[in-house]
Amino acid sequence: MSLLRRVLVQTVTDERDGTHSGRAQELRVEALAREIVQAINAGEAEDREALREVALGLLRDEVEVHEPAVATLPAATATATFNPFGIGIPLVLMGSVLVFLFPPVGLVMFTAAAVMIVWGVGTTLLARR
Repeated sequence: MSLLRRVLVQTVTDERDGTHSGRAQELRVEALAREIVQAINAGEAEDREALREVALGLLRDEVEVHEPAVATLPAATATATFNPFGIGIPLVLMGSVLVFLFPPVGLVMFTAAAVMIVWGVGTTLLARR
């Protein structure tokens, strides 16, 4: 078990130091993983599961994972979230169903859809200027 710990700690310290880069580092990690597998398989059959858990625990505890920085959105896109044209489309669909079931409500939906669509087209044309 000391070989397993030594291999894992050596891998982690090499990664922290940055002595290997890119594909070479990936090949080294793969070789070390194969060595760990061979060390675990060389152990007795009833101890293999415990050795596997030790190896996984050491990897979880020792390897540092850094989260990538979250990119912030520009202020212009953060404020332009409301799209009246997009709301007009479902209003037309609801109005087309309701005009047959309850005509006054269907007509109100069509009117609201027309206002939303005109508003959406108007803001789009004004924003392009």
